[in-house]
Amino acid sequence: MNQPVRQVGLMIARFALSAWVGAAALFVINGVLLVTSPAFDSAGRDHIALIRFPPYYVTGAVLMGFTCAGLLAARGLTGLTNRRWATLLILTLLASAVILGDYLWVYSPLAQMITPPGSSRPQGFRTLHYASETVNSIQVALCLIAAMIANWPIRSR
Repeated sequence: MNQPVRQVGLMIARFALSAWVGAAALFVINGVLLVTSPAFDSAGRDHIALIRFPPYYVTGAVLMGFTCAGLLAARGLTGLTNRRWATLLILTLLASAVILGDYLWVYSPLAQMITPPGSSRPQGFRTLHYASETVNSIQVALCLIAAMIANWPIRSR
């Protein structure tokens, strides 16, 4: 691949990582405001979670996919060391695995627990809810670290 294609690949990776960190932060801020609002009862909060979280995971997956594609295209870019490139790819693949695992083993069981909305919380709900907060924080932190590494200027030759 030629250098302009590699440069576009790095730009896409930088954009997608940064976009995901920003989107996830906005999602959390907005979500906390909604679920702590007195305007919603338990059923309303359940509806919010069932409506908002699937697009959250889709957005994360799409942006992680764009990041991986961009990094693959950027491989060999002048000034982007193999070590830095590999670190970015590993962080992104790890973050992708974390968000997939969160969706499959944390969010999906939580969604079943709040369906139908407003039903009483079964045993284990709180544990899964805290696990979700922790796993999502780890996933976004991995992406933030990768975004900082990706956005750090590459050395020119």
